[in-house]
Amino acid sequence: MENFFVPSKIWKDGDPFPHVLVLLSEYPEFREYARAHADLLSEYGEQLGVIPGEWLHSTVQGIHHALDAEQLAQLRGTLRDELAGMQPFPVQLGPVWPGITAVTVAVYPEDGMAALNNRVRGAAEKVPGISLRGKEARFWAHASLAYARDDFPSRDLNRALRALRPPRVDITIDRVHLVNQYQHPDRGYYTWDVVEEVRLG
Repeated sequence: MENFFVPSKIWKDGDPFPHVLVLLSEYPEFREYARAHADLLSEYGEQLGVIPGEWLHSTVQGIHHALDAEQLAQLRGTLRDELAGMQPFPVQLGPVWPGITAVTVAVYPEDGMAALNNRVRGAAEKVPGISLRGKEARFWAHASLAYARDDFPSRDLNRALRALRPPRVDITIDRVHLVNQYQHPDRGYYTWDVVEEVRLG
């Protein structure tokens, strides 16, 4: 694997950035799924930043610059408006994908998460001064279990992860959270403060 936290990915000054997340930490069945991988991932000590249960999430949309109080208030309103017309939807989490810079979990089907991303982007684009990164050709719905904190050979890890294969998890996405997200390269994962919960529908 290759270090996720290379200089180009480090957030300057350690300031939090607003993100919209699905807090998978609130789903006990997904926390159990993550725990099924915890012993194996913890064997890699300083090479992996294993995400604690309370910080498990799936990113819907990031905003990679600070917002002032007025912009944040406007975003809270536009998110509520955009998501009021979207109904909760089911997804299945799993299997695990051993990636280049992170150990990720697939989210299927992808269409619900892609539609959610579209609505959240639409909400953010209505707020003057918010600048989003370019839209992906195809939204990549995923969650992460760990980020690489160093470059290291990962063949054995990949084989062991594929051998685990715990049962996949079915959940219903019925809410998102607007958060101020913090990056911790020293720990190898992200944390956040919740700004607002926004229910779908």
